[in-house]
Amino acid sequence: MTRTRRLVVTTWMPGDVDDLHKLHSDPLTMRFVGPDGPETREECEHRLASYLNEQRTRGWTKWRVQTPKGSMIGRAGFGAYGPNRELGYTLRSDSWGHGLATELALALARLHTENPDPNGPSDLWAYAAVEHLPSRRVLQKVGFELYRRHGSPWHFVCVLRFRTWAATRMNTRT
Repeated sequence: MTRTRRLVVTTWMPGDVDDLHKLHSDPLTMRFVGPDGPETREECEHRLASYLNEQRTRGWTKWRVQTPKGSMIGRAGFGAYGPNRELGYTLRSDSWGHGLATELALALARLHTENPDPNGPSDLWAYAAVEHLPSRRVLQKVGFELYRRHGSPWHFVCVLRFRTWAATRMNTRT
């Protein structure tokens, strides 16, 4: 899919369920991911099957994120947001605070602009919980701006839209 200096974004393999479960069973990591908190192994099996199906049918999904040596540290990529794409990322809590989320979001925004979905609009959106300031800052750094705030069943969230002019500046960032 794509890579950065410190990260490799790659496709899932059917045997990756243990890695996904390790990520999605951590309460701290899952705090802002969804309303149900940590996931069971069975839920991760279903999620992995969904990611594999999305990759096969759409050509994009939320992919496996690993170090260059192959250690999985998260998942990131695109989900559907109506007819558009939504950028999303989840990293292991022990990898927070090192600029990896910004590096990853920038690479994914670049991947989106260089590979638009031929079957739909080219808008890119993201969500972040209002109280999740680090994630909101990451998204703003790479070119997202606040579109609106609204209450979801589990959080008040910010809906952010990628600024089209930001794509022209991405080549100057590292």
